[in-house]
Amino acid sequence: MDVKIREHFLDAWEKHFPGCDLPIVCFYTDELNNVEFPDAPNPNPMGYTCIFSQIVPVKKGRSLAFNKENLGCFGSFLPFGFDSELSDDVKGYVCNVERGKKSFEHLESMYKHRPAQAAPGKYLVFKRWDTLEEGDNP
Repeated sequence: MDVKIREHFLDAWEKHFPGCDLPIVCFYTDELNNVEFPDAPNPNPMGYTCIFSQIVPVKKGRSLAFNKENLGCFGSFLPFGFDSELSDDVKGYVCNVERGKKSFEHLESMYKHRPAQAAPGKYLVFKRWDTLEEGDNP
């Protein structure tokens, strides 16, 4: 990332959105480059962990990297490209627990018409805009 673009964006953000939180960006990479790779989280009492709860620290400036080893949210493996099949566990969770899709058929159809792509890098990195560095490619 060109640091000049980062700085220009920061100036424009402060001008147009004063006091608002900076955006979080994400990108795939094969190198951690001083980005923290946290341990897999402990699941909640139901046995699950949401990816969105895991990226909350990014809002505070902590850059984090994830892959299948530490996502904790098995429902995010396929959409993020770290898995290649829609398992029965994921179908049950998405349809019956989260209720994000109305049926297994609806969920299966979604991936049939728009197949998941393999992650283009070993890690999915989340960073707050102001922490981007020259080697980052959000």
